[in-house]
Amino acid sequence: MPNGTLDRETLEAVGVLARAVERERVPGVLECRLLANALKRTLDSGQERELTEASRVFRTLDSDLRERIVARARVEAKETRAQAKAVEAEVMSADREVVTQEMPALPARRISEPKGGAGSNFLAALNGLRPAATSGSRGAARDRLRAAVDSQRRVGRRVEPTLD
Repeated sequence: MPNGTLDRETLEAVGVLARAVERERVPGVLECRLLANALKRTLDSGQERELTEASRVFRTLDSDLRERIVARARVEAKETRAQAKAVEAEVMSADREVVTQEMPALPARRISEPKGGAGSNFLAALNGLRPAATSGSRGAARDRLRAAVDSQRRVGRRVEPTLD
């Protein structure tokens, strides 16, 4: 941010104050008009020197009028904050709707066991299994059992068959 330039949050606060001044403005009081104009120039230029001028004019106002403006500005700020939260919630809700509408349902993946043939023998060899002599899940189970026994023997464990 360049030197003397106000940030976005400060300019939003100046806007709230400008609305409060407009609503609490007393007709015929020159300082109210000067303050409103100084705040408008601050919003237009975004310069700190304009805000300093608005502050100087604000201090020249009657204390009761300043208190009314401050009270109105607090109400305005609360309303602005509530509106911003409502808009944010609406945007978030719309974003969720867009995401759920744009996300197509993924097709269910089916994992099927290969049934015999060169493909299943190749996969079995990659996994360290012997190809099944007979097709079906019984042959595959037998091959898995043999592979497990072989791997245990390589590790050095002795596997005793049990009858359960």
